[in-house]
Amino acid sequence: MGAIVEVKDFSFKYRDARRRAVKHVNFSVEEGSLFAIIGANGAGKSTLCNALVGLIPHYFSGARAGKILVDGSDVADSTIAELSKTIGLVFQNPFNQLSYTAGTVAEELAYGLGNHGVPRDKMVERVETVAKLMRIDHILDKNPLELSGGQVQRVAFGSTFIMEPRILVLDECTTQLDPMGSEEIFDIVKKLNASGVTVIMVDHDMERVARYADTVMVLERGEVASIGTPMEVFSDDSIEQHGVDVPDYVSLSRALGGPIVITEEPAIEMAKEALR
Repeated sequence: MGAIVEVKDFSFKYRDARRRAVKHVNFSVEEGSLFAIIGANGAGKSTLCNALVGLIPHYFSGARAGKILVDGSDVADSTIAELSKTIGLVFQNPFNQLSYTAGTVAEELAYGLGNHGVPRDKMVERVETVAKLMRIDHILDKNPLELSGGQVQRVAFGSTFIMEPRILVLDECTTQLDPMGSEEIFDIVKKLNASGVTVIMVDHDMERVARYADTVMVLERGEVASIGTPMEVFSDDSIEQHGVDVPDYVSLSRALGGPIVITEEPAIEMAKEALR
């Protein structure tokens, strides 16, 4: 498999902004991989997500340089509708994702399908399948504006996933969920990734990033500060200088003077084992 996303010397400055939100960013994402983007608030993560799906330059205006290729097509030369067939974004704020035209959750999920002319029988089938997967099948008749933040987050994820994109861009898509709900959603993400869907995710959960990402990219003030495997990125002694935390196991390994090992075991269990 080759690269399905290529970002080449990309820079962007929002209109009226003093400085560029991202500058001279270069990276590629292999098809079927899980690519994590981390960094402090204001590092440019959301800007990059918007650029990958075409909201930049088609929705947000500003000064732009460089190229972003999605499955070989330049984002700047493709419409958002065309791009949505290949790449989909789940926003950090799920309320920004609602159409505000749908009277029910079912209609909200089907909104994008209708725009693409999917036959009604297939539309109903997909809505039922996605609703069960996202555990929102019991609220299909509810108005989206009457839902809790966590429920809206599930609807937002479902409305993107229902389009069956080959690439999912997740901009901290579990912020409105409790820890259990967050893990449930990420279990779905893992299954989708295992089935071949490319996942590009922004996440503040460093334990999760370390366990599941194939590649980790650190952004700092709009620039790429580090990029590599989780082991390469998190074992770098200077990583915290870029405004990101390290997984607990890294802190424990350093304190105990042992080698850093990627593990799915909780940090406390690692500490007990190391002290035996």
